[in-house]
Amino acid sequence: MTRPTPPVVTVSAGSRTISIDTGELLFPGIVLAFCLYYYWDTYALPDLSMLYAGPLLYATVGLAVVTILGQAISIDGDTGLERSERPPDEPPTESAELASEGATPETGTDDPAFTVRNAALLIGLTVVYIAVLDVIGFLVATIAFLAITLYLFGERDPTRIALYSVGVAFVVWIVFVQWLRVPL
Repeated sequence: MTRPTPPVVTVSAGSRTISIDTGELLFPGIVLAFCLYYYWDTYALPDLSMLYAGPLLYATVGLAVVTILGQAISIDGDTGLERSERPPDEPPTESAELASEGATPETGTDDPAFTVRNAALLIGLTVVYIAVLDVIGFLVATIAFLAITLYLFGERDPTRIALYSVGVAFVVWIVFVQWLRVPL
């Protein structure tokens, strides 16, 4: 039994191929729709009521657009290598695409970090993070949560783990506490 998969729209322009994965457009599309609704619903309110929502709304729209550009749309140059391996009129099969990426049709991926065990551990880690957030504070809890999550999903370079964990936690803290005046 095969799983239903959203279509991938492919457009060729010269030697470039633009592929749009419609499944990856779902979440950022929903986010953009909610942002549009929120903006439309609060547009007539006085300016002071938009004091906190304005920057957050624009940042959310920006992140949704970046997600669309980074995840759903891919632009590839035509190397001609794959085309020489199949007849010109025959599209690649799903199993051939998975095999070329090193994956199997059963799992869909060859990445050992994405397992049921790791998903369960991430859920447990999130529950612990929420439980200790008030006890040890936002910065310490978030840095630890991000570091453990990165390690759990395969990052082994301690410098990258430390820089990412501290950087993201600090940026979130600056945005909410210093800029938006929302205590964490």
